Amino acid sequence: MIETRTGRDGRGAGPRTRPAPGNRAIDLAGAALIRTRDAALARIFSTWAYGQTLHGQMPDHMVLYPPELRPGRASAADALFQGRWFLPGGQVRAPGGSSPFAADPPSERWAEELHGFSWLRHFTTAHEANNGDAARQYAQKLVADWIATEGNWHPVAWRPQVIGRRLISWVANGALIIDGTELVYRSTLLRNMARQARHLARVAAIAPAGEPRITAAMGLAFSGLCLSEGHKRLTKGVQLLCRELDRQILADGGHVSRNPSAQLSILLDLLSLRDALTARNIEVPKPVRDAIDRMTPMLRFFRHGDGRLALFNGSTEGPEGAVDAALDRDDTKGKPFGFAPHSGYQRLAAGNVNLIADTGTAPPGAYSHEAHAGCLSFEMSVGRNRMIVNCGATKVLGPDWEAASRATAAHSTLVLNDTSSARMLKGKISRTLLGPRVMEGPVEVESRRNENEAGVWLDTGHDGYAGLFGLIHRRRLFLSATGEDLRGEDMLETAQARRRPKPWNPLYWHKVPEDPDFAIRFHIHPDARVSLAHDRSNVLVLLPNGDGWQFRARSGGGECEIDIEESVYLGSGDTTRRAEQIVVTGRVFRGEARVNWAWRRLSTRNAGHPKREDAEVPELPELEFPAGE
Repeated sequence: MIETRTGRDGRGAGPRTRPAPGNRAIDLAGAALIRTRDAALARIFSTWAYGQTLHGQMPDHMVLYPPELRPGRASAADALFQGRWFLPGGQVRAPGGSSPFAADPPSERWAEELHGFSWLRHFTTAHEANNGDAARQYAQKLVADWIATEGNWHPVAWRPQVIGRRLISWVANGALIIDGTELVYRSTLLRNMARQARHLARVAAIAPAGEPRITAAMGLAFSGLCLSEGHKRLTKGVQLLCRELDRQILADGGHVSRNPSAQLSILLDLLSLRDALTARNIEVPKPVRDAIDRMTPMLRFFRHGDGRLALFNGSTEGPEGAVDAALDRDDTKGKPFGFAPHSGYQRLAAGNVNLIADTGTAPPGAYSHEAHAGCLSFEMSVGRNRMIVNCGATKVLGPDWEAASRATAAHSTLVLNDTSSARMLKGKISRTLLGPRVMEGPVEVESRRNENEAGVWLDTGHDGYAGLFGLIHRRRLFLSATGEDLRGEDMLETAQARRRPKPWNPLYWHKVPEDPDFAIRFHIHPDARVSLAHDRSNVLVLLPNGDGWQFRARSGGGECEIDIEESVYLGSGDTTRRAEQIVVTGRVFRGEARVNWAWRRLSTRNAGHPKREDAEVPELPELEFPAGE
C-alpha cells in the first residue's frame, strides 16, 4: 500500500502547512518592482546606443543544424502560405503575400508565437514532402521580412523567451532558411542571429519563471552550439539551463507547473540539445542527462492509448507524433509507473484501460498561470479510444473561454454549488501584476493506493471546499484487474477540525447555502456516442471501435439524478468540438453526501442499449478499501 499527502508545493509527502495566499502584498510589491525594471530596461534596449553594444564578431557559418523533433504539417504550411495565421492566441489574415509582422496582433500570446517562428517546421515538412522551392522561398522571405522590420528591437519579439524560441527554430530549420541562399541574405541573417544571442546572454536569467526561462536558456545554449563564434554563450546557456532544471523538474520527473504540455515541450528541446551536443563531441552535462532520464518516464505516464497527452492543468493533446518522437529516443522503452507523488498524479492501468487522475495541489504561484481547478478529476482511455476526458485548454478563443476551461465544471470530477475548488486571481491590478495565477485552492490532497490480484484501489480527498462550505471531497476508485469494471464513490463530509467556513472572507460575501447542490461530471470524448435509458437509470457509451460501456449510479442516503448535458472538447487547443457529459446531481444533507457509481464494459463489439427489463440499476457494492500491511 502506498500513501501520499501532498502540500501546495507539489513535492510529495510533507508537513500539512497552509500556503501563502497568491495575492499577498509582498508578491504584488515584487511584481510591481519587476514590471518597473522591465519598463526601464525596455527604454534602454530600444535606444541606438544600446544597439551598438550588440556588435561583435560575426559568425561566418552555422556549424550544426540540430534535429527538429516537433512534427510539422504540410497542410499548416499551406494555410500560412495563403495568409491564414491561426496561432495560439488568435488568428490573423494576411492576404496577398503581405507580411504577418505588419498586422495588428489579436493578443500578446499570438505575437509571441508569431515572433517565435516555431511554425517554420511546417514549411520544412512541406518542402521535404513536395520537393519544391515554394515553401523554402516563402520561409526565407518571412525571415527577411522579420529582420527588416523587427531585427533591431521590438517589445514582444525581443523578450528573452521569444528570442530563445526563435533561435531554436532558426537553427533547427537552418537547412530551409540558409542553404542555397545569396551571400548578402546569409550574412545579414547570421549577423542578426549573433545580435539576438548577445542580447539574450544578458537577459535570459530574468525571463519569466517556469518554461519561458528554460526556453531562454535553451535558445542561448543552441546559439552558442550552432553559430561559429558562440562557445562562450554555450557555457553560459548550459549553466543557466542546469540551474533551472534543478528548480523546475521534480524528483519524479514532472514539471513544477504540473502541465503535461510543458513536460513534452521541455523534453523535446532537451533531447534535441543532447543530440546536438553529442554530434559536436561535447559531453552532455549530468543535470541534462538526469532531467531527460526522469522526464521521459513521466511523459509516458501522461500518454493515453491514442499516443497523445492527458488534459490536465493547461495541457492539450500535443502535436500529432510529438510524444512518439520523444519516446522513440528512450532506450529503456519501459512501462509507465503507477503514481507520481511529487507531481501529484496517479495512473491506474488494467487490460487495455488507462486511467490518469489528478491528486495534487496547485503549483506554486509563479508557475500556476495555466493551472486548472481540476483536483481529483480523471481521464480514461480504452485502447486507442478516449472515453472519459476533461474539456482541455485553449489559448485561441479568448480570456472567457480560457477561464471557463480552467473551472472545475470543465473536469470529470465533483462540483459543489457550481463553485470551482480553486480560484484564480480576478482583481484588475493583481491580475495585471501577477497574471492569472491560482489564488486559493486545495491545501491538502491525500491519496492512498493499494494493488492486489483483484485490481487497483485509489482513495483520495481534497479540502478545496473546506474554506467556503466546511466540506471535504473524497473520491474512491477501483479498477478491476481485467480493466472491464471501474467503480467509484464520491463523498462530501464535514471538515470537522480542519478548515472552517469563513463567511467574513471578502471573497465570499454572498450567502453560503447550508445544504448546497452538487454535480458529478463525466465529460465524454466527442468520438463516442452517448445515450440515456428511458427510465434515466443508466447511460450507454459506445466507442468508435464498437465497445459499449454502461454507466450507473445510486445515492447513499439521498436522491440523485442522472442526465446528459452538452459539453465542449478543446483537446487540440485551437478548435472546439461539440461533446456530451454525464451529470449526476444531488444535494448535501446534514453536512454529508455519498454517490456510488460504476462503469462496466458490456461487450467488445456492437453493444446495444440494455433491454427495458434489464435497465433496472443493480445494487452497487460499497468500496471496501484493503487494509494496509
